[in-house]
Amino acid sequence: MLTSKYLRDNINAIRESMARRKSNYPIDEMLKLDEKLRKSNAEIQQLRADRNKFSLEVAEKKKKGNPVDTEITAKVSEIKKKLDQLEKELPEDEKRLTELLWNMPNILDKSVPYGMDDSQNIEIRKYGKAVAKTLPGHEELLTNLGMLDLEAAAKVSGARFYYLKGDIALLEQALIRFAIDELVAKGYTLISPPLMMRKEYYKGATALGDFEELLYKVTDPKEAENKKEYEKTDEDLYMIGTSEHTLAAMYADHILSAKELPMRFIGVSPCFRREAGSHGKDTKGIFRVHQFYKVEQFIFAEQENSYKLFDELIANSEEIFKKLGIPYRIVNICTGDIGTVAAKKYDLEAFMPIQSKHREMVSCSNCTDWQSIRLDIRYDKSGERRYAHTLNSTAIAVERAIVAIVENYADSDGTIKIPDALVKYMGKDRIAKQ
Repeated sequence: MLTSKYLRDNINAIRESMARRKSNYPIDEMLKLDEKLRKSNAEIQQLRADRNKFSLEVAEKKKKGNPVDTEITAKVSEIKKKLDQLEKELPEDEKRLTELLWNMPNILDKSVPYGMDDSQNIEIRKYGKAVAKTLPGHEELLTNLGMLDLEAAAKVSGARFYYLKGDIALLEQALIRFAIDELVAKGYTLISPPLMMRKEYYKGATALGDFEELLYKVTDPKEAENKKEYEKTDEDLYMIGTSEHTLAAMYADHILSAKELPMRFIGVSPCFRREAGSHGKDTKGIFRVHQFYKVEQFIFAEQENSYKLFDELIANSEEIFKKLGIPYRIVNICTGDIGTVAAKKYDLEAFMPIQSKHREMVSCSNCTDWQSIRLDIRYDKSGERRYAHTLNSTAIAVERAIVAIVENYADSDGTIKIPDALVKYMGKDRIAKQ
């Protein structure tokens, strides 16, 4: 995990990064706790040594039948009192410092623009023509085609779930296979990851303080009524919100060889998110849902190569959307919107003609050593061991991509043209009511 030594060694860069974030993260409190803990541990060691020395002295006198000096017993009593106090405070201080270290935001790259929220992200390039359309929304178009049933899903599972039918269900699978084929051809290794993850590894892959409210926790029915007992079970599992997290943890506690790097992977999985805090946002349709498929890119890299690979990841995502014929823009995410884990982040936002605005499709991040320090993933290069850099980027968030295709390819007669890149997977070039 992140250590207080890392805090001390990088304090100037951390302070500068926090200032750019306009963050009030308690760095001074962390430094004071670190100093206090180091002093307390040293004092505890000395007091224990003194206690053992005096206890031995008392034992020897008693063994020989000699009277025990009241001064010695007073010293032993005083030592015991100090030890009890320090040993009581120590776990509380350690717990607080550990919590702060686990959740401390990454050190930002200097190219991250300053901004308070997503309205201040910086557009750096565009692709395609953004032309608005006057048509019903994707949920109405797909419902009229008989290929989306939100009402039945709401009855069976609740809001923000869906049934996809017929050609739209086929389109879902076509997008997954298209993205896989594109990335396998570039040398990425396909991974079908676990769909649940232990908390100890989840908190290494992301800042649970930020992300935990989005996750579904697996509950053992036998223990559900007794939370204290439940927390002690081995069922401390979360459904994954993205395969990025299980891919990051795949090499936890490993020492890799520099010769193996970079290691490029594709994670394909359903993702599960509670979407807490998004009430009122995208309540219709399938853009923001509790369950969706995603194809994720992930790279373990040497430190000096990570920004070159960051460019590779976003280029892969752009190539996919170019082949799908969907206009988009790339934005550099600002300090107020970047979150805890990434040192630098680009988003790819597709143009939605019916909504007449750009919407996020891809998030591409260089997390530098934030995840690898917490998961203890290092690599050996000529006898020197360094923490690997980890990078991730969406290739396809499938349900969102379906919305982008519907908005860009829907015609006034209610049918939807299939992007040329997907025709071979669909076996047809148009989706119409069946």
